[in-house]
Amino acid sequence: MNKMPGASSVIFCCLSAILILNGCNSLASSPKPAGTATVLPKAQEDTVVSLTFDDGDADNFAVDPLLKENGLHATFYIISGRVGSEGFMTWEQLQTLQKDGNEIGGHTIDHIKVEGLDAKNLRHQICDCRTNLLDHGLNAVSFAYPFGNYDENAKRMVKNCGYTNARAVRGISPTIPPVDPYVLSGFPYIVDDTNLSKLERYVREVRYRGGGWVIFIFHHVCDSCDYFSVSPDIMNGFISWLAQQQSKGNVKVMTIGEVISGATLP
Repeated sequence: MNKMPGASSVIFCCLSAILILNGCNSLASSPKPAGTATVLPKAQEDTVVSLTFDDGDADNFAVDPLLKENGLHATFYIISGRVGSEGFMTWEQLQTLQKDGNEIGGHTIDHIKVEGLDAKNLRHQICDCRTNLLDHGLNAVSFAYPFGNYDENAKRMVKNCGYTNARAVRGISPTIPPVDPYVLSGFPYIVDDTNLSKLERYVREVRYRGGGWVIFIFHHVCDSCDYFSVSPDIMNGFISWLAQQQSKGNVKVMTIGEVISGATLP
């Protein structure tokens, strides 16, 4: 008949087990040796950045030499009914932007919400806007919904008018190819308190989540002239930073039309 172990034996076994467990925990919680690098997630090779500017504000034209100097291009969405009026770029300036490799897209005739419009007004705001741009030698294939508002009728009209894509504001971050090229979602509007580090962080976060398509939405480029503005210094720093990232192979800076024309659409 086997004897039950004595109390002293049980206590010894329990103490031994506790010591072993404490030793393991100590090893697991030990700090990393000095100089040990934190391993970041592997970044996807194809992180695409698109710079978009809404409305055709006159101060946007100053971005052209900066883009040209850094070998980058952007998409400018134009309210065609306001071209040449006070505070907006001229047709000659838009033609210069396109000649320098930038994309000119449509943003309606009068910058009104297209959601809920009847067919006649939709056709005027969307199709006539594209006709205006084409008549001035501007190859408009991209469209942006004013205020990001749209409905199924607006989407259908954009497609019927010959645009290959349309950008909204909020929604699912777009993939390449996009699930729906007529509802491309941009980042929230860049405003006058958005600093350079935040712009860079937007790109880094997408890149280290595995890559994707980052669409920025800018309006005025000026020093606090409007809530929806970015300062020239921040724009200068951001474009220079993007050019460096592209030279390292971390990102690709492309216009909206370049991405869509290179994508296999559903």
